[in-house]
Amino acid sequence: METIIRESERALVHRRPYLLRMITELRAIVYLLPFLIPFAIFYLWPVGRGAWMSLHVWGIQGMQKYVGLANYKKIFTDQDFYLYVWHSFYFVIICAPTVIVLGLILALLINQNIKFRTVIRSMFFLPYVLSVSVISFIWLRLLDSKYGPINALLKLVGLPGEIHWLTDKNFAWWAITLTTDWWTVGFVMVLFLAGLQEIPTDHYEAAKIDGAGAWKQFWHITLPGLSRVMRIQVFYQIISCLKLFGQVQIMTGGGPGDSTNTMIRYIYVTGFKKDMFGLASAQSIVFCAIMLLIAVIQFKLTDRKD
Repeated sequence: METIIRESERALVHRRPYLLRMITELRAIVYLLPFLIPFAIFYLWPVGRGAWMSLHVWGIQGMQKYVGLANYKKIFTDQDFYLYVWHSFYFVIICAPTVIVLGLILALLINQNIKFRTVIRSMFFLPYVLSVSVISFIWLRLLDSKYGPINALLKLVGLPGEIHWLTDKNFAWWAITLTTDWWTVGFVMVLFLAGLQEIPTDHYEAAKIDGAGAWKQFWHITLPGLSRVMRIQVFYQIISCLKLFGQVQIMTGGGPGDSTNTMIRYIYVTGFKKDMFGLASAQSIVFCAIMLLIAVIQFKLTDRKD
């Protein structure tokens, strides 16, 4: 009898760590529920619903019929799809580097001991607080070919002042890039400024003693010190530029012609203009997969560098 009791006590002792782990895990899940429930409602459910819709012919009246992968086949046989994907990546190529470089330059300038530093930083950051609609309407007026102040300023300095910024395909993308850079450069600047303030000043003092000039200090101390912030900026700017919609919709409407039409606007037109929500859902899934692939590649490259 005593042997049986001892064996049962030993079994209970061995089971206790497992029970404690189970209780701890359940407790952790309970603490995560305030996050998991909204995440499931506002993220997982829409994604699942979109994937289901992409397998159907779906209009404003709801589901009409199941078509399987027909919507996906239609996407990859549509030449416009490849054109608009290229437009989206073209915007990444011209916008992401310019806003990162401008943000870094501003951060380097403001990081110096200058007067009204806080005021200048707030002035550059203020546009980022505004919505894309407000920013787009502001620049729509500034870039007006007849009455816009930018063309008037060009005339004043003796340059051609009849530039059709938004209706000439040679200038439309640069107008959208200028608008986006002005809108987001303050955010980029603040992140770089935070990174600059984390670099120990001892490194710069030691470099000065060794006779390093400003350029060598920037190249060997500042840039390596900002490497992590730089990777975050590159990742964020690529994804943000790929999601371009508001500026194009308000300022050019995808024109002139289709020269500024992007993938996001292509999805919008397919769904809300052509009443083809099933096809638009398939386009969204494909474009989301493209962005996910880019994110995975960037994370892999980041891990290698680390």
